[in-house]
Amino acid sequence: MTPITIATNTAGKPIRVGESPQTIAMTPDGKTAYVIGGTTVTPIATATSTPGKPIQVGSVQSLSVRGANAITPDGKTLYVSNPNSGTVTPITTATNTAGTPIRVGRGPGAIAITPDGKTAYVASGLEYPGWGTVTPITMATNRPGKPIRVGGGPSAIVVTRDGRTAYVLSSAAGTVTPIATATNTPGKPIKAGKRAFALVIAP
Repeated sequence: MTPITIATNTAGKPIRVGESPQTIAMTPDGKTAYVIGGTTVTPIATATSTPGKPIQVGSVQSLSVRGANAITPDGKTLYVSNPNSGTVTPITTATNTAGTPIRVGRGPGAIAITPDGKTAYVASGLEYPGWGTVTPITMATNRPGKPIRVGGGPSAIVVTRDGRTAYVLSSAAGTVTPIATATNTPGKPIKAGKRAFALVIAP
């Protein structure tokens, strides 16, 4: 991973991390960056750009997966998707310790966490055009709930700022499915372009 000094747009010395790094998660306080790649997550102290001991997780080696991690609003837990393992691994950031993998759907990718830090939503099935689910995880217990059916090949998921609705973009189906977080009920799919991957909510 290469750090860049923003004031001068100057690249620093590359930092050695795991195989084929794909995504980065940053703690809210900006003190630690987590680089996900291969079967490990490497914590990096941003003050010194020093990598810590790699954290072993399930197989995250899937080049088509986007947004395969999310960190809680309080910065205490990082959730990492393991596409080839069908699981999500919670990591306690205070100790950089991996917890018990949480079983979700096939090929999990994008993760979104509600603003209150109570629920994580994991989209599964990016590499399965005719199939897609979203698994809600109660973060207090790390227990997965009943999978919610969405369009095939979900590639992105975002939650509104008030936490009331999660929107799931299904790349293969070309739809966006709204999910009411209070009941985990999917609404009527909204037509969108096929093979789309990015999804954002205006401030």
